[in-house]
Amino acid sequence: MDESYPVQSTATTLRVVEALLGRGEAGVTELARELDLSKGAVHNHLQTLQQLEYVVREGRQYRVGSRFLDLGARARESMPVYQAARAEVARLARSSGEVAALVVEEHDTATYVLVAGGDGGETAIREGIRRPLPADAAGRAILAHRPEDEIRTLLAETEYPAGNGSSAPDETALLDELRTVREQSVAFDREERADGTRSVAAPLTTDDGRSVGAVSVTGPANRMSGKRLEEDVTGLVVSSANSISVDLF
Repeated sequence: MDESYPVQSTATTLRVVEALLGRGEAGVTELARELDLSKGAVHNHLQTLQQLEYVVREGRQYRVGSRFLDLGARARESMPVYQAARAEVARLARSSGEVAALVVEEHDTATYVLVAGGDGGETAIREGIRRPLPADAAGRAILAHRPEDEIRTLLAETEYPAGNGSSAPDETALLDELRTVREQSVAFDREERADGTRSVAAPLTTDDGRSVGAVSVTGPANRMSGKRLEEDVTGLVVSSANSISVDLF
């Protein structure tokens, strides 16, 4: 990742926030050690965040405040695709009995902006999760509708964070898969994301074939298999994607 930013202090503030989120709560010394910053610098960033009510101080410990929740909720509400999809995603969760989600692309990343139904503990899917487009069924449903030269460029530039079950795919195999996804308007994840978990996703497409997002259903492999995965759940996902696309466009 490029560590050179036009406003370095902004990047440092966000590093502090992310480190604090990772720990749940922490003191100045812990954060300074983790971020390799001086305690004075960390203290100043935390004090500024506290005064702006984005961080809460309890004794000598700090935690991220709920004001970030308001920012996220308002950002999501501003998305036309969220407004068009939220009722349908809830219906998809009820009809499938599994976890249904709305996924959008931001910065070449599959971002889960709405998750409904099911047992999140079984799938480890939650709102806000971000994954490389090629490493996710919903991401591939979106990616398949890009020009092939753009796809090749993205594959060459995509980073796969360690420890999240993602690894760089074989380019030739992935391009072949994306052609099939584009033809069939459906993508599958058969325990590639995580052992014991399977997904099916369909793109939300405009009249000119551009994809602005995807809807998906994810569940345990013992329920998401055979005819139920290949026909029943797939049919529900494709129907929901078509319905949302009609409402959106």
